[in-house]
Amino acid sequence: MNLPKRLSGRRHDPDCPGCAKEAAGADPDHLAYMNWVTGKIGEHGWAVPGVSGDGTMPPWAYSVGMWLTCQSPELIVCGAPVRNAGGIINALGARIADGADLGPDDVLDDICPARLTLRPVDLTWRTTSMFAVSDEFYGFVRPPYLQVLWADKDGRFPWEPGFQACFDGLQPLLWLPRDDNPPSPWTRQGQLA
Repeated sequence: MNLPKRLSGRRHDPDCPGCAKEAAGADPDHLAYMNWVTGKIGEHGWAVPGVSGDGTMPPWAYSVGMWLTCQSPELIVCGAPVRNAGGIINALGARIADGADLGPDDVLDDICPARLTLRPVDLTWRTTSMFAVSDEFYGFVRPPYLQVLWADKDGRFPWEPGFQACFDGLQPLLWLPRDDNPPSPWTRQGQLA
């Protein structure tokens, strides 16, 4: 399978008169970041961009490249620190790369201390900025994503009765259409300044 080539950062093409002007206005930090993403995909099979969160949004991380290199859905983890979410994605990605067939509603007890399950991400979430790096990497193609959900210390998932209130709102219900989710920073994403 052909992997995407690393971008050199040089976008001037003599046959494209507007390209030099476009490259002059490009953010060099963003180009370097996308080069890093592409390099990680070429080296490891996927990259894991993440958003650390702030006072208004919880953190999240997701894979980019698994759909291309492993022919499997990409993964997203919400509400866990980026470092932990990246570790979960990398552990699951290693299993997928080794031939494991993971899919919706699979429950995993041996990745981290919390139980995990997978749910398919509804397409309405793909119109948000949650997957910006994936959208830029894949262009007009929108690969499928599976949300990796983590349980509380009692093994309950966010939709189950008794889920710990201190974790409410950290994980959106991405398998439901965005408008069917309870109001939260996730449903207001892009509207927050």
